[in-house]
Amino acid sequence: MKKRIAILSDIHGNVTALKAVIADLSKQAVDDCWFLGDLVMPGPATNELFELLESIDTSVYIRGNWDDCFLNVQRNIVGNHLDDPSDVYIGVLGQYVADHIKSNYQQKLASLPIHAIKKVNGLTINLSHNLNTLNSGPALLADADTTHFDELFSDNTIDITVYGHVHHQMLRYSSQDQLVINPGSVGQPFLSMVV
Repeated sequence: MKKRIAILSDIHGNVTALKAVIADLSKQAVDDCWFLGDLVMPGPATNELFELLESIDTSVYIRGNWDDCFLNVQRNIVGNHLDDPSDVYIGVLGQYVADHIKSNYQQKLASLPIHAIKKVNGLTINLSHNLNTLNSGPALLADADTTHFDELFSDNTIDITVYGHVHHQMLRYSSQDQLVINPGSVGQPFLSMVV
């Protein structure tokens, strides 16, 4: 039996882009939807993002690094260095989200894993935002060494791995010819420049 799965990642608070993707999905025969993290920030949308993903019966939610940035602001983990523009930027964005997100959605975000395993039609699929143990960092950029992608197959039963984070759509293989997929970003698509 064939199963069509919509895989979404890196919405980054962009409700306009998510609505466009969902409008397209309504024309497809999709059986399931998986979300691979970075739902909030830096865009302004909050509750509506959760509602839209719920409206398409999303069955998998993974927590991304920007989701953690928001949660870290709430936990006062982000640096308090007013001379560091990154801390100020993350702090202001996180406070905006905190002022607008419903508490049940904040709790949901905090409870999400950064890694999950799904079994579909006899295949074992690894789902993560980045690495299975770390949802941030450059380890899985498109031009990264294959050994980094091999880390996604630490469990020998994995057939396919799907991750987000780098916003770059791609298909590639591990050193053992296992399929690696990145769906790209809904809210901030990867743009390359030709010089």
